[in-house]
Amino acid sequence: EATESMLRAADDFPTFFTPADEFPLIIDCGANIGVSILEWKYRWPTCRIICFEPDPYAFALLQKNVVKNDLPGVQCFCTAISDQSGEGELFGQIGHGADSRGNSLRPEWGDREDSDLSVVRCERLGPYLSEEKVSFLKLDIEGMEEAVLRDIFPLLKNVDSAYIEVHSNAGLLDRNDCGRIEKILTEANFSIETESRFPLHAFPE
Repeated sequence: EATESMLRAADDFPTFFTPADEFPLIIDCGANIGVSILEWKYRWPTCRIICFEPDPYAFALLQKNVVKNDLPGVQCFCTAISDQSGEGELFGQIGHGADSRGNSLRPEWGDREDSDLSVVRCERLGPYLSEEKVSFLKLDIEGMEEAVLRDIFPLLKNVDSAYIEVHSNAGLLDRNDCGRIEKILTEANFSIETESRFPLHAFPE
């Protein structure tokens, strides 16, 4: 099912984004094993990509996929994107063969049956948005979306398009809420299209 889900993610890839530059910069926060990166490089071979993935096992597969597919212009960092730099605890299924898709810095989201935790490096996104225009920003950071968007709000003017996957439940509503996220994006002059996530692949139940 995990493979089927990832194939579906590529097939349903957002179609609203077409880069305006010959060498567009794409930032992927929550890259997992690199399925989106393969799609971007297929569509736009000259794009540059900076990607972040905190799970060490998923990150190893991400690096392997980049090397095996000979993808130039891709930088990979084993880092969790957060609203503060330093170290943090990553909750979820961590290990060889584990389903890392729901792993999170938020225990309300990542702590589930058979979960573990790992201390990971955390980094703020702001410095990566301040030096040049970002053609496309993907935020799939499992419950940290609102905190990170608030942190980078002054720099959102440097982002042309964004895809943000919001992860929330009853325990997270005070810190990660879709309505507040939409307000942040509207105030940053983004036009918004929303779509509900397919329930079969939602975490946690």
